[in-house]
Amino acid sequence: MPLSEKEKKFHLRVRAIIRDGEHILAVKAKGLEYYFLPGGHHETGESLPAALLRELKEEMGREGEIRQYLGVVENGWQENDAYHQEINHIFEVAVPGVHAEVAPSSAEEKLEFLWVKPEDFEPKDFRPTIMRSLIIKWLKGDKTIWYESHFE
Repeated sequence: MPLSEKEKKFHLRVRAIIRDGEHILAVKAKGLEYYFLPGGHHETGESLPAALLRELKEEMGREGEIRQYLGVVENGWQENDAYHQEINHIFEVAVPGVHAEVAPSSAEEKLEFLWVKPEDFEPKDFRPTIMRSLIIKWLKGDKTIWYESHFE
């Protein structure tokens, strides 16, 4: 039976890879057991880079600088009575003063940050899982524009 519109949720998101060597900054909403890249929802009328810089300011209380567009990842999952589909636009971002020795404090009480390496992706349940291999290839120097989909 097809899902009703109330049972479908669509998310257009922007995500940042903030890197220090082999470390990638990840974020977790308190109460959840998995980690993801910093960023969030795009709002109507914003460019993707502007949305990401706004989200980072809200989450970290810091200004960032877009370095490059890395690509897009499509993902989907069932949660409670709704099916969620998200489109994640990923950018490399520099944030002055943020280094792997110390996780930055959160400007939002509900979030906490953690530095992870590729070997931490599985034990820390880094999501979406289809993004893991793209990050690993990128860290090794692959500059191919990303496209990965949960729907193929």
